[in-house]
Amino acid sequence: MTNRLKRRVSRRPRSSSSSRAKKIILAGFALVIFVIGTRTIGSVSDDKGRQFVHLRGGSNNKNKNLVWVHSDSQAFNERSLAAQATHLIVVAGHSVLISGDVENAARDDSVWWLYDYQRNRGLPQAIVSHIQAGIKLALEDEKSLLVFSGGETRSQTGPETEGGSYFRVADALHLWHGRDAFSDSGTDTTKEFSTVRARTATEEYATDSFENLLFSICRFREVTGAYPTKVSVVSFSFKQQRFETLHAGALQWASNRFHYVGVDPPASTGFNLEESTKGERQNSLIPFQTDPYGCHTDILQQKRKERNPYQRTAPYPLTCPEMKELLSWH
Repeated sequence: MTNRLKRRVSRRPRSSSSSRAKKIILAGFALVIFVIGTRTIGSVSDDKGRQFVHLRGGSNNKNKNLVWVHSDSQAFNERSLAAQATHLIVVAGHSVLISGDVENAARDDSVWWLYDYQRNRGLPQAIVSHIQAGIKLALEDEKSLLVFSGGETRSQTGPETEGGSYFRVADALHLWHGRDAFSDSGTDTTKEFSTVRARTATEEYATDSFENLLFSICRFREVTGAYPTKVSVVSFSFKQQRFETLHAGALQWASNRFHYVGVDPPASTGFNLEESTKGERQNSLIPFQTDPYGCHTDILQQKRKERNPYQRTAPYPLTCPEMKELLSWH
């Protein structure tokens, strides 16, 4: 065999092997990028060197105001602040997020899972206003625990909770310091320092307003080891009578230790207070008047069934043994 032929023969395997190796490396690199891209869209540093990780879909564009959590985000129960609470603040949930476009959660119906009768009625404005009202109360009382309450109530959305959705909106819209999502830039007042995020938990089993109150009291017991000395509830104004006279009464909660904050969206959003009050009376107030715990009335039982599509069972009889009988009965 000539030297020239030997060189040709010796080159071919080496060239083919090198090409295959390059393809394998490129394919592996592409797979890594794909996996990282589906789980963490981006990671950037701010001027303080903190790492921000984008948790949900969309493009890595800071102008999109997507959901971000940074490396020194305030941790839950930091310095045992949550565990020392004596005042429970409940924000009752009404929907779950279905979009990563959380920057529009205060105005856009498509960000939330809404029934047809809820569309064009100011629900996004109401939800974010309720979150802000709860945070405002928590800012005013360092001994408070804020609880966003609501379970996996929508079968079409997957196992997303109302309570978890509200927490994510507070994070995404930077509401913890008292920022007003509806104010023009520079016109809202915020506190320089806030411990509210460290004092905020979620309650993720409630399917109606009575359970919002009952289960949030149990959630407070889980966090603090005791029951609250005061309870504040944030929801729509037309639900005030139900919460104050029926739900709190059913739990034998003293009226002087119960505070209600009713917040409605403006009429310009399509919200109709008269219409909502009529629906509240017919579908909730009257049924709860005859069935305070929601145990027997068909309409109340059907609501709970429909709003618990994943057949979740709350753990509170175990974690709140003093209320076991009531929890088992309701």
